[in-house]
Amino acid sequence: MTKDADVKATPSAPAPKATAKKKPVIFTIIGRQRVGKTTLLNALAQTVHDQGGTPEIWNTDLLNRSHSISNFHDADSPAAGDTKRQRKWLEEKIQSLMESRHDAILDIGGGWTALHELINTESLSRALDMMGITLSVVFLIGHERADLDYLEDLQKKKKFSPRNSAIIINEGLIPPSLDVDDVVDVVSHHPAVKEAMENGADIFMYPAAEPMKDVCDRAMTFSAYAAGEQKDGFPTSSIFDRLAMDRWYRRDFPAFLQELGASRLPNMPKGLPVPAESDV
Repeated sequence: MTKDADVKATPSAPAPKATAKKKPVIFTIIGRQRVGKTTLLNALAQTVHDQGGTPEIWNTDLLNRSHSISNFHDADSPAAGDTKRQRKWLEEKIQSLMESRHDAILDIGGGWTALHELINTESLSRALDMMGITLSVVFLIGHERADLDYLEDLQKKKKFSPRNSAIIINEGLIPPSLDVDDVVDVVSHHPAVKEAMENGADIFMYPAAEPMKDVCDRAMTFSAYAAGEQKDGFPTSSIFDRLAMDRWYRRDFPAFLQELGASRLPNMPKGLPVPAESDV
């Protein structure tokens, strides 16, 4: 992959022919704090909207204010309260999908969340199967073994091992001193990952983008930042950072979504975005 290549626009793939209606998808990410959960969900939500999708955005990460997904999207959130009250709110939102048939993108935050509370008290997978709803779970990690504690804890203590989940390594969290292939190898041999893979999980690499923090700090869309829009109170973004973000949002991130696969993602009527081509 040539990092400094210019990017050519490539049209999106044609919309697929009409088939049986896809079940509503609830897409969420589990992981410890500061591994990039909200950033990935934000990029996905923007892409789904660009591709004609209309997912509901649910935000139970009430402690995250500076980079909250609610800064970027019209998100529904529970009233402030403990996780048990938030769990009831989440139950109601999930049940509403039985009528609306919308997809949902859920930002649960880190630590003990409303989703963990629901997993702890209900047979979530069975309930969603009965409702005709697909739970698409991503476990987002860096290079540290402790990043997989969430997955291991859910498997051992809660007996929660969702089918066809995704183990996603955030490339931006891998130090330059470590080889990416070595990190993938270590992750793939972790007992919790091996168990998940026996249940249909796959491992993916979430591509890094140098100016990601600048975009999030400004609460701008990736497209707006790449197009050169500026935000009051912040330094003028450089042309190099704007090109890097343009390349990431139109080439690297769509390629990642192609690998992840449409079945794990909210519906995109225009189809998954096709990665832009590059001049070498």
